[in-house]
Amino acid sequence: MAVRKTMYVKENSFRKLDDPFNDASKKYMFYVKVSDVPEGIPMATNPRDQKLTSGVAQAITDSLESNDGYFHLKNRGIVLSAKSCTYNNRTREVTINFTDEALHGNIDGGHTYKIVCEHRRNDLDQYVQFEVMTGVEDIIENLAEARNTSVQVDEKSMAELQQKFDPIKEGLEGMPFFARIAFKQNQQTFDDETNKKLKMIDAREIVAIINMFNIQKFDVQNHPTKAYSSKAKMLEIYLEDPESYRKYVNIMPDFFDLYDTIEMEFATAFNETGGRYGRKKYSGYKNSAVIGKSKFGLHDIIYKIPDGLIYPTVAAFRSLVVYNDVTEKYEWKNGIAPISVWDKCKGNLTNQIMSFASAIGDNPNVVGKDSNIWNLAYMTVMLQQGMN
Repeated sequence: MAVRKTMYVKENSFRKLDDPFNDASKKYMFYVKVSDVPEGIPMATNPRDQKLTSGVAQAITDSLESNDGYFHLKNRGIVLSAKSCTYNNRTREVTINFTDEALHGNIDGGHTYKIVCEHRRNDLDQYVQFEVMTGVEDIIENLAEARNTSVQVDEKSMAELQQKFDPIKEGLEGMPFFARIAFKQNQQTFDDETNKKLKMIDAREIVAIINMFNIQKFDVQNHPTKAYSSKAKMLEIYLEDPESYRKYVNIMPDFFDLYDTIEMEFATAFNETGGRYGRKKYSGYKNSAVIGKSKFGLHDIIYKIPDGLIYPTVAAFRSLVVYNDVTEKYEWKNGIAPISVWDKCKGNLTNQIMSFASAIGDNPNVVGKDSNIWNLAYMTVMLQQGMN
């Protein structure tokens, strides 16, 4: 459903920037008084849930309520993706059009936006910065993820300094992607042959994926949906007892082999049930052309599988994890590798997930936050294991 929002802009603050590489992409920046910020800007594009009782939210509230006139400088502001953004010099109004809630809306600054909306009628003499980007639909998921990495980055670096990632290193050392895991802030790795920077994988994502198999924290009624919406929360859970994760070292590599297999085969499995994954806006499909590489295996891919779809799919295989009291390690139920179970149920599993996604508007960000789809996927895999 198309949404249009208009707001007054602080005089002489509106700026338009052309993208240096893409003529179709534009960036607009401006200040808006808190009382003029409109409610109802779409939020489905933001991968993080907004918890207004958190320490971060309270700090934003305190800064805003101080009414010191510096909020627009101290706060990072609100970042939006939109179909278009136009400015009327005569009326000093900016009009933003959001035509697809899967691609347009708030991608960063969700806490700021909700707190500002709560204070619109408090007569505060404070401004908030808006950054609007157009023509970024093709990279919306990566953009939202990149813009939401600041929280807990320093905590990750401190954890590495204190050697708290050693259990993960024990489990994953030797995996092809191990050198690309960024255990600390600004960590970089270069290709030995080309000397080019390699695409790093945030350690918090590694932690999130491992926690999707944590049967001590999650069960059939409580699913790790925060693995998608809050990598910081997954890091927090991990840091409660890092040593306990040594019990996963025997099967830890399987988590990522499974992830890579699902990323490679999800779309094809769905297509084989009669689906048309390539027609989805988020698929990135371009007539069977290679559009990128898989996250962990760096295999060529012709379809993009958003995290909102792949996370609940991967997490469903937590139903196959059991604890061995003799070895004091986690293992796969009946010694059956998860990929073999995936091979048997991938058609049914992908069809159910895609049907659910279609029923709620084909928005992967919404799917990733919905506990119902996590439960559906989990039960599907558990049923398949029972049949085996």
